[in-house]
Amino acid sequence: MKALFITLLIFVSAFLIYDRFGTPVGKRVVFENPPLEVPDETPRRSVYSTPAPRVTEAPPPTLTGTGFVPPTIESLESLTKNWTVFPPTAFPRQVKLSKPVQLQMAGGSATLPAGATAFALSAQANVLLIAATETATARGQIFVHDTDMPTQVRESYERWKKGRIEIAQVAWKKQQTSGGGVSVPGAVDAVGKPKRNADGSYDLLLASMKSGEVTDIKLNKIQRWGSPQATTIDSQPTWTLSVFYETIAFCGPIDAEAQAQIRDGKIVRWIYPGSGEPVP
Repeated sequence: MKALFITLLIFVSAFLIYDRFGTPVGKRVVFENPPLEVPDETPRRSVYSTPAPRVTEAPPPTLTGTGFVPPTIESLESLTKNWTVFPPTAFPRQVKLSKPVQLQMAGGSATLPAGATAFALSAQANVLLIAATETATARGQIFVHDTDMPTQVRESYERWKKGRIEIAQVAWKKQQTSGGGVSVPGAVDAVGKPKRNADGSYDLLLASMKSGEVTDIKLNKIQRWGSPQATTIDSQPTWTLSVFYETIAFCGPIDAEAQAQIRDGKIVRWIYPGSGEPVP
């Protein structure tokens, strides 16, 4: 019996020694396991954090030392309403196809392969009406972006945009040297209303154009003259008078309207009525 007790004692001692020193933490039976660490679920802020970008509207560029502010010009996407609207003067034009186009004709059909050139005759939304030549009767359709028309139009737009800024700069310089506001004796009546000539023109506006105050309007491109309208601008009594004319846009000539704002017998500014943008 004594021998059995000693055997059990040895066994228990060996088990306790193993449990204390040999068993991994967390799996011990007798000796206390250390408390489990519960991970902190609270989100921590990084020591090095990148501040949120500040979105600011950059001021319009100016030419150093002159004070000239280039006119704001709409983006090409805005002018074309995301490539769905083109002036009629943009057609017909030769384009290169990046996808084949099936042409329909009275006697059947034919296919123009990708890489071929064709003529875009018109556009409806973002789809071009295509023909092999300007006079061919067979017609097909293709998306604008499946041709090189966007590239052509963008190149024309960039040239037009640059030209408008240069014209505006020339007009601004002339205004600075002239002192601003051409005055023509007898061009307005007693209340400051511009006087109309027999041919519908106005001496005050003609003098402004000839002096270079406005250069986008060419005398030989004027289609008609509007009538003076009395209004209030800048909290001051002002006469407005529109001129309707043809000008060159980003992809050909278009009809335009420019408005002269007249005060104290002088034109204080020329603007496009729709956008309020200065007329170069």
